[in-house]
Amino acid sequence: MAEPLRPHLLVVVAGTGTEVGKTWTAVELARLLRSEHSLDVAARKPVQSFEAGDTGTDAALLAEATGVEATDVCPPHRWYEVPMAPPMAADALSLPHLNLADLLAEVDTSWPGRAPDIGLVELAGGVRSPMAHDGDGADLVEALRPDIVIVVADAGLGTINSVRLTAGALGGRRVIVLQNRYDSTDPVHRANNMWLTMHDGMETATSIDELASVLIDALPRWCRGCGRLESECPGDCLAPLDVARHCPRCGRKVAVTIIPTGTTARCRVHGVVD
Repeated sequence: MAEPLRPHLLVVVAGTGTEVGKTWTAVELARLLRSEHSLDVAARKPVQSFEAGDTGTDAALLAEATGVEATDVCPPHRWYEVPMAPPMAADALSLPHLNLADLLAEVDTSWPGRAPDIGLVELAGGVRSPMAHDGDGADLVEALRPDIVIVVADAGLGTINSVRLTAGALGGRRVIVLQNRYDSTDPVHRANNMWLTMHDGMETATSIDELASVLIDALPRWCRGCGRLESECPGDCLAPLDVARHCPRCGRKVAVTIIPTGTTARCRVHGVVD
C-alpha cells in the first residue's frame, strides 16, 4: 500500500467557540468542492465527543459529505460518548489520557495513498478548548502546519472580539474568517465585516461559495506538459496548440482521445482538462 501523503492544500476548520457552525461549514464546503468543482476532498476529525446514542456525530456528517466511512474521518478509539472537551470526556469515561502527539500522528498517517486536493481537519470547540491533556486546538494547529485556517464566527455582536482572540492564538497562520449566517441587510453584520477587513486587515468570507473560491485559488497548479509543479517547471513543456499530457490540478497523466474534430484530455479524478 502507498504511504499516505499530505493533502495538496491542508485546511483546518476552527471556530471562535462551540456551536458556531464548524461542522456545517466543513460539510457544505466539502460537498460544494466535490460536486461543482470535481475536487478530491478528505475530512478528518482528530477526536470527537458527543451525547451517548447520537448517530449524527460530526464524523458521520463529514463522512457522508466526502463519501467515506465515519471511522475514516475519526478513528473509533477517539469517539467519546460524553459531551465535554475530549480530554475531560476521556477522564469521565476512565479512558487513557489523550496526547497531542498521538492525535497528530493519527491525522498525518490517515490520508489516502494518493494525496487529496484538499484536506479539511475540524477541531473541537474553540482554539483554546482542550484537544488533549497536553494541548489545545491552537497547539494542534501549530503541529499540523496547515496552509489555511478557516475561523468560523458569528456575524453579529461580539464577533470582532472573539475573532481577534482566536486569530491571535493561531501564530500568524493564514486565517480566513467565515461570518456564518451573514445577512447583508443587517447593519451590524456589514459593519463587523468592514471592521475586520478594513481595520484589522483580515480575510473574510460571508458564504460557502466565497470560501470555496478562496481555497481553489490557493491550490497549487501543475504544468500541463511535464506534470511538475508550475513553480518547479523550467517552461516550454507544451506547444501552444498541443493537448495537455498532465492534469493542471493534480499532475496526474491524462487520457488523450483523438476524434475527427480535435482532441480531449481527461483526468480520472478531475475530468476533462483544458
